[in-house]
Amino acid sequence: MHIIFSTYDGSGVSIYWNDDKLSIESYERKTKHYYCGKDLLNFDTHRTKIYTLLVVDLDDVYCADVYTDAEIVKRFEEHSAVPHKMKKGGQSAKRFSQIRDNEITLWFKRIDEYLKKIDTEVYLGINFVYKKRFLKILSTYNEAKIKEIHKNEYSGLTGIYQFINKLEGDKK
Repeated sequence: MHIIFSTYDGSGVSIYWNDDKLSIESYERKTKHYYCGKDLLNFDTHRTKIYTLLVVDLDDVYCADVYTDAEIVKRFEEHSAVPHKMKKGGQSAKRFSQIRDNEITLWFKRIDEYLKKIDTEVYLGINFVYKKRFLKILSTYNEAKIKEIHKNEYSGLTGIYQFINKLEGDKK
């Protein structure tokens, strides 16, 4: 089955073609995200989950399920309170560094709490600068859920798209 067209204009419609029948499907005013590649996607009518992806950086975390019909469903998204570059005046560099390190630790602990609600294997995308630190903070229960770890430059939905492209490229 090929996805031909998908829109969100208040009605929400996807048009599919499976070489002998054209079908139009409504999705009840929910925005759907799809991933695509260079080729037209082919997928069965039976829908299953392929991946649960988690992309982490110091600004955001985004977790989503990816299905065989190319749909991406967000599980959770959160923004951090990790401070960035300091401006003139204010605290010393040492104090800023301590505050930043503490905020990073708290941020990773919050992500660990979110992961406790997920009961499937997770593919983790994270910058390798923070990989060891993140894995050290994870509980052993959550650490066992991680199936693969890949380097990721982006977070949010853009990070999910980048991660899917890496995983699909590794399959070939």
